[in-house]
Amino acid sequence: MIVISILFRLVGSLSFLLYGMKLMSDGIQKSTGKSLHKVLGLMTSNRFFALLTGLFITTIIQSSSATTVMVVSFVNAGLLTLAQSIGVIFGANIGTTITAWIVALFGFKFQIAALAIPVFGIGYILYSIKKLNKKTIGEALMGFGLLFVGLDLLGKVMTFDAEQVLFLQHLTGNGYLSILAGVLAGSVITMLIHSSSAATAIILTMSHNKLLPWEFAAAMVLGSNIGTTIDAVFASIGTKVNARRAALIHVLFNVIGSVIAIIFFNPFLYIIDFLVPGPVENSITTHIAMLHTVFNVMNSLLFLPFVNQLAF
Repeated sequence: MIVISILFRLVGSLSFLLYGMKLMSDGIQKSTGKSLHKVLGLMTSNRFFALLTGLFITTIIQSSSATTVMVVSFVNAGLLTLAQSIGVIFGANIGTTITAWIVALFGFKFQIAALAIPVFGIGYILYSIKKLNKKTIGEALMGFGLLFVGLDLLGKVMTFDAEQVLFLQHLTGNGYLSILAGVLAGSVITMLIHSSSAATAIILTMSHNKLLPWEFAAAMVLGSNIGTTIDAVFASIGTKVNARRAALIHVLFNVIGSVIAIIFFNPFLYIIDFLVPGPVENSITTHIAMLHTVFNVMNSLLFLPFVNQLAF
């Protein structure tokens, strides 16, 4: 009965979190949708501008999946060339890391649920009063409120005694087997919930509650970057060749980057330790957010010079 109760609470918490993210993303997209489409439509062949465009759009709508799906549809419609789409996809991967920073910096340091409920209330007022013409902003605020209510509930659900999570010890401390287990876990979770941002929020919450060691959490973040490609793959089914190639490049970008990070796993973690001051035990959420960002920035810098070759 206890397991069933925890499972239902976990599903409920995730529902708040995921629906909040969707509501926030939808509200922002509706209020800026035409502008975002215009920005993509005016893309040039400059790979750096393409990357910045992907970064900018994803930072605003907080969904790399939405950006990449949009890019695939634009390539399919002939509004973007394959070369232009690649830079946007790279930028989208960087932009989605902002959510991890918001959660890491604010999600655990304050009673965020107490603030989230008034924010939801303000959003509902803006959404309901038609004369204000602020419906989309209200929708985004309601989503923001629900997101952090879900995060707060998730934190309460994932509070266990050490004896209750002994099975996690079998997943850690086994070298590369543990790393691969973490990557697999991160990939599967992200594929199931269709959101790398939500998956990262789960990883951050579990790490904050001392359920995940640093190395395993880092591996799960790498896995979430692989899992997030599934939406672009689904969106490309039945599309033209270049649209399918754009989705494939998205997959290869994240998979190859993750493989490189796994091969150089310990040096990679040393870089993160160097960039984040203080011992990892006192700042594990900041370490995770930094790793998520550094991975995607380094991956983009690694692949950006080869845009023309990838689009050949």
